[in-house]
Amino acid sequence: MKFKRILALILCCMLFSGCWDRIEIDKKIFISTIGIDAGKDIGKEKEQLKNIKPYDPFQERIENKKLSITYGFPDISEMGPGKSGTAKDQFMVVDASSMEDADVKAAGKSSRSIFLGHTKLIVISSSILEAPDTFKEIVDYLNRNPSLNKMMNVVVAEGKAEDFIKYTPNTEKNIETFISGLMEASKKNATILPLTLNEMLVLLDENGSALIPKISMEKDKGKNEVVLSGVAVIKNYALKGFLTPVEVSDVELLRGKLKGGKKVIYLNNHPLDYSIDGVEREIKLYGDKNKLQFNINISLEGQIKGYYIDDDINSKEKLGEIEKDLGMAITQECDIIAKMLQREFGVDPIGLREYLEKHNPSLWKQVKGNWEEVYKNASIVTNVDVKARRIGISK
Repeated sequence: MKFKRILALILCCMLFSGCWDRIEIDKKIFISTIGIDAGKDIGKEKEQLKNIKPYDPFQERIENKKLSITYGFPDISEMGPGKSGTAKDQFMVVDASSMEDADVKAAGKSSRSIFLGHTKLIVISSSILEAPDTFKEIVDYLNRNPSLNKMMNVVVAEGKAEDFIKYTPNTEKNIETFISGLMEASKKNATILPLTLNEMLVLLDENGSALIPKISMEKDKGKNEVVLSGVAVIKNYALKGFLTPVEVSDVELLRGKLKGGKKVIYLNNHPLDYSIDGVEREIKLYGDKNKLQFNINISLEGQIKGYYIDDDINSKEKLGEIEKDLGMAITQECDIIAKMLQREFGVDPIGLREYLEKHNPSLWKQVKGNWEEVYKNASIVTNVDVKARRIGISK
């Protein structure tokens, strides 16, 4: 009986010991946004470090500022009972040799503990993607750091990431809330391709390629405005180019993942808007290891949202002509985008490799050692069938 009491006491001590590393909430900085820019020493590593040996002492004294990291965090004085649920961001900028070095230097600049578990957005400058080896170092850090929120959004900035981090939108108090809202609206806007950190890491781990949403700064009535549209195309951890918003929607069509959006054709000099409600995609494979042919058949369902009141499109014949014109126009768009991805960028966001590996493993074994060349020379044929199920309220 005495033994049971002692055992119960020991278990209580083990289970209700409390948190050994507890830090009061007002002693933490909750990083909400991270911006990664190229520092002044990027690209100079070989020259600066050519005489440094791995066993040399005091290597931390070497000033190699190849990264400029901007940390955004909410002003907690604006949060609390009776106040808004969001707060304006404050900022901290550090020059560093690596992401971990930046975290350490940021901690040295603040009297509070740096916490990365609530980060919502990471902004990568396009200049970083012009230095693939440095980007690989960043990806390795993002992979290894267990405290990072892997569900945060990732975007590429066309310009300096720091400028975007410090931008205050008209409708929100900080950039991360603004971008998150736009990402959530992607179901209605096919030009936005949302991407989380975890998704980016998986894509890069497969073959070093990914499509990352792009943000840019545009002038609107004399004021700078952040726009999220298009994607940056990454191949072998380097920036290959950008796709426009219209091209992004066609990529989503080819992937069979389009959740909404619209297409426009001009009929008798008037725009006809076709709103897409549903997408079905089917891939068929022909040929052998010497020449592959992928047929991508896409079925669209949607409705006509707007045209021209003086022209009657209610007849079956007229509607059939419109469906045919839409199908031909979208098919040609998809053909152009598929060839661009294949020959200009050399990336496969459509999933043709995955289809081949899953549905014809014996053929995949024959070509996997030379997949990039096989993919580049493959024939990709698209066909889009359009159905206008509804044409709105008629006379």
